[in-house]
Amino acid sequence: MRRLVFLLILAAGAAMFSISCARQKGVPKSGARLYYVDANINMLLPFEEDVIDASKEYRAKAVLDMLIEGHDNNDKIRRLIPREKGCITCSVNDTTAYVDIDSKIRESMPDSRDMERLFIYQIVDTLTSIKGINYVRFTVDGEVHKDFMGYYDMRETYSYSYPE
Repeated sequence: MRRLVFLLILAAGAAMFSISCARQKGVPKSGARLYYVDANINMLLPFEEDVIDASKEYRAKAVLDMLIEGHDNNDKIRRLIPREKGCITCSVNDTTAYVDIDSKIRESMPDSRDMERLFIYQIVDTLTSIKGINYVRFTVDGEVHKDFMGYYDMRETYSYSYPE
């Protein structure tokens, strides 16, 4: 009798697992344009990705996670954002995304005006590609700072800028 109950519980668990996995196929997704830095010409290039169609904040967090994950298998894409979970966090209020950057990532980035610009606009252009987000504001370690690496004013409100 115990074996029968155990087998029934095991079979029910397997059935629930397969049902939950089958549901993910029907989850609505929306497109997002993620910008990565081309390693040869140091320009932002757009890549289309699918993101679960949910709230603006959920989609913003999802695309930031994708930027952090990166495409390390593609040697034509230059990594500026280190592959550290939580190094960049985000919240959304109305049409503005508020991005908090961990100051420790500054150490892993090349010290250059161009690299800071690419870093900022990689995040800005990606987030503003999400419907309903038009602007991005930055904080460093949870506080408003004048600069991140010393070249751009991080107190500004940034909006989409076509990659040059």
